[in-house]
Amino acid sequence: MKKHVPEMLEGLLKNKEESRYAGMIYAAIILLILLCLRLFFMQVIEGTYYKQKADGNRMRTLPVLAPRGIMYDRNGVLLVGSRSSYSVTLPVDRKGNNLPDEELSRLATLLNVSEATLRQRIEENKSNFGAIYLARDVSLSIATEIEEKKGDFPGIEVEVHPVRVYPYGDAGAQMLGYVGEAGPDDRDENGEPYTTSTLIGRAGIENKYNKYLEGKNGTRMIEVNASGQPVNYAGGTSITPGNNIRLTIDASLQKATCDAIKKQLGVLHKMGIFPTGASAVALDPYSGAVLAMVSWPSFDPNQFSRGITDKEWNQIINNQNHPLQNRNISSMYPPGSTFKPITGAAALEAKVVTPEEKIFDNGKHWIIDKRNSEGEAFGWINFYDAMAKSDNVYFYEIGRRLGIDRLSQMSRDFGLGSVTGIDLFDEAEGNVASEKYKRKVFNQDWYLGETFDAAIGQSFTLVTPLQMAVVYSAIANGGFRYKPYVVSRIDNLDGTPKKIFTPQKIGTLPLSRATLTVVQKSLWGVMQEGGTGSSLFETYPIALAGKSGTAETNGLDNGWFIAYGPFDKPEIVIACMFEHAGFGANSAAPVVKSMLDAYFHYGEYALSKNSIDKQMKKEVH
Repeated sequence: MKKHVPEMLEGLLKNKEESRYAGMIYAAIILLILLCLRLFFMQVIEGTYYKQKADGNRMRTLPVLAPRGIMYDRNGVLLVGSRSSYSVTLPVDRKGNNLPDEELSRLATLLNVSEATLRQRIEENKSNFGAIYLARDVSLSIATEIEEKKGDFPGIEVEVHPVRVYPYGDAGAQMLGYVGEAGPDDRDENGEPYTTSTLIGRAGIENKYNKYLEGKNGTRMIEVNASGQPVNYAGGTSITPGNNIRLTIDASLQKATCDAIKKQLGVLHKMGIFPTGASAVALDPYSGAVLAMVSWPSFDPNQFSRGITDKEWNQIINNQNHPLQNRNISSMYPPGSTFKPITGAAALEAKVVTPEEKIFDNGKHWIIDKRNSEGEAFGWINFYDAMAKSDNVYFYEIGRRLGIDRLSQMSRDFGLGSVTGIDLFDEAEGNVASEKYKRKVFNQDWYLGETFDAAIGQSFTLVTPLQMAVVYSAIANGGFRYKPYVVSRIDNLDGTPKKIFTPQKIGTLPLSRATLTVVQKSLWGVMQEGGTGSSLFETYPIALAGKSGTAETNGLDNGWFIAYGPFDKPEIVIACMFEHAGFGANSAAPVVKSMLDAYFHYGEYALSKNSIDKQMKKEVH
């Protein structure tokens, strides 16, 4: 029995070892099966997913900026366009790494910027997708040097991208607007964030019509190696340019207006007069189309396109006269005597005065001691002469007869106290003087003297130059108010119209034909001998109508002048205003004359003037 024990133990140990080997084999087989299943799952079932992950590790998608749409004037002249330029970029693969000091120093010297500026640009754009633009619109020589000296600038790339161009510089910059890089909070029309370095409209038409102008960016696929260096270009998606836009603006008139304002500023400076601002706007009275719009001081939008410097930006934002503000639509002023046609129309329509009735003016009103400018006294004077000479006492009296309520209502009927609806942002409503307004704002009673002030365009009445251009357009065209607009058409990419904007009538003056005719004739008289506009326009070869105005603001006088012509069939209405420049006939009128010269090419209508003037003199006198 003892003899068989070792044999039994040996058998048991042998069986146990065989069982262990078998278990290991079974475990290996199961593990192999699991690995095969996992491999099948990864390669077959989720193969597409992992292929995309792998491609993502070796492929980079970079945005390609689409050129913005072009803006043309009413005659097809280019007002805003785009051109190709060179930009120096830091590729997406190097964004997480700071440039070596030596390379950064060489690049800063070449680009003529500080090393700190370059590092700041890199740091601020690390989180953005796509390449970092270290410098835009560099010269060909800089682009060539970077390409030729790749050893000195490893990984730095030169790309070609569109840059916005404004051929007329500061002429109407506030109206046209400017572009800037989209920030992290900016969204496209679908609510999606913009890709890195996309240019979007920041003001004016560029902003208002951005969704049409911006186009659709494309992409460029780049294959990189394990070190992140580009090794191959692998296609991408194409860009879609923005839509071209046709404006109502006349480029030659726009340029002439800007030049005239600058010239007049020079004249006023020599006289010791230093206006804080100026504006001029021209409308087609029968459609509301804006023919010209200039605000001063202005700025050059090309500065923003090429990348505005800190110095340039500080000069703009620290300018106390606010060059970014479009004074034609956003600034509000007392209208002064340019308001008198509204007072006159209300009084005539209410029949509190007739055109021929004469009111005695001895230099001041007999109820309240309110006087004419510079102590003038015109004696017995009727409606036509009172308008031509801008007699305050006469309009004090008809304002007294009329009352503030009827005067306020007529002001609103002419469109004051509300926006015109022009297709630009930031239009001001203005204000209409009224008893209700004073009670609401100041909780005070209304006094007769305030009615006197309101009758000559002072008191609480505030208007924009564009509103006054609409007022005079309605007088010129026979009583119809049209909504002003600056864009006439948006084109498809093939040049066919995508959207056409037509004139919109927004109101009709509550005036009889007889009243309107009297007001028109009285404004013609302003430009004749003895009128406040006669010094510049009495001998003008085209029959015109107009009105000067001087309105006090904080002790300083703003100068207005508004004109339209030809008198018998008006084509253009011009409103010009100079801040803190004294009498409008001296400050603003010369600009209006230059604009008329540019529009009519001076003398083109000369043959019709004599017959019109002769007929008008018979009717008025």
